[in-house]
Amino acid sequence: MIKTSFNLLVLFNLVFIVSLVDASSWSKEDILKINTFTLKQLDPVVDPSNKYLSNKNAISLGENLFFDTRLSSNQKISCATCHIKGNAFTDNHNLAVGLQKGFRNTPTLLNAAHHNWFFADGSKDSLWAQVLSSIENPAEQNFTRVELYNLFMRDNIYKTLYESSFKQTLSKSITPVNLPNKAGPNADLQGLIAWKKLTPNQRDKINQFFTNIGKSIASYVSTLESKEARFDKFSYELAKTQHSSLLNESEINGYKLFINPKSGCSNCHSGPLFTNKEFHNIGTGILAHDNGRSEVIEAVIHDEFNCLSKYSDAKKEECVELNYINRNKHGLSGAFKTPSLRNLSKTAPYMHDGRFNNLQEVLKYYSSIDENRALEVDLPPISLTVKEQQDIVNFLLTL
Repeated sequence: MIKTSFNLLVLFNLVFIVSLVDASSWSKEDILKINTFTLKQLDPVVDPSNKYLSNKNAISLGENLFFDTRLSSNQKISCATCHIKGNAFTDNHNLAVGLQKGFRNTPTLLNAAHHNWFFADGSKDSLWAQVLSSIENPAEQNFTRVELYNLFMRDNIYKTLYESSFKQTLSKSITPVNLPNKAGPNADLQGLIAWKKLTPNQRDKINQFFTNIGKSIASYVSTLESKEARFDKFSYELAKTQHSSLLNESEINGYKLFINPKSGCSNCHSGPLFTNKEFHNIGTGILAHDNGRSEVIEAVIHDEFNCLSKYSDAKKEECVELNYINRNKHGLSGAFKTPSLRNLSKTAPYMHDGRFNNLQEVLKYYSSIDENRALEVDLPPISLTVKEQQDIVNFLLTL
């Protein structure tokens, strides 16, 4: 009898302790706040500049092209070389490695279509424009737009998929017999000279074709979405029953610290993707002598493939981000796009240049921001103990 009573007392105490961790401190307001971070709050993907976003044929074509190494000058590099499916579409290198070693970290493509700007500095204003840049970039795929057109003229499967997606007959859109083997405005000197020798009409037709390829790959990438994480399931269960044991005490403490002004994390990392999609100077650019956003503002405004270009499907008033772009170069010096915090367990290393190999290093860096340092960056003074830092790390890994 005494032993039974003792066991019941132990069981009662354990239940009591678990209840403290689970929900004793969760008010209705707390639960509503948590819900704002869940994937159910994520809006559908919208891109008025790409009318083929939901076109099944275009998505199929884009998926094939994404994994095709023929879209590179050495026939060995594809989009999937750096964006590896099993690694949340990253490559786990500090710096991206295509045909050459780049100077930026490879971002995940999961949920990428929900962003407003692309690349760490936001040098492209649409996913399809970003795709086109990567195809032609000498450090990535180094493939000219004319080479791409010639590939389609040789590949009957691609040609058929293209024509069914865009309702255009490739062979009638341009006279292929007059085209060089490779040419483009971003090619080497020989390729650039060949591009300038084409007629304005030929260049325009090639650009329209090239744009459609970017839109098809972007349409495929737009289907790449995060699955519900343990944090989401915790939130849903909490909203339904006011109790959940899916997060442990450290992870819950980490969440509470995350939204606390003491850490300042949620100032920039908000919403279901844990990003405000804006640009901030947190000091990493300054340390690397990289001015980030400030260096590309004029380039994106004058980009031949931006939202306001003739190759875009958007109406002028639909290009909100470009119409109201922040042109304050001084204010954006050293600023980079706030990354999503989803899938962090698979996307190391971190920051725009992959300088931190693990989340502990990231939290240690943020915790080094004192009052003097805060004057130089878009961060408040941050003071977190080693335990608090680890609690936040543990919370982030539930995403």
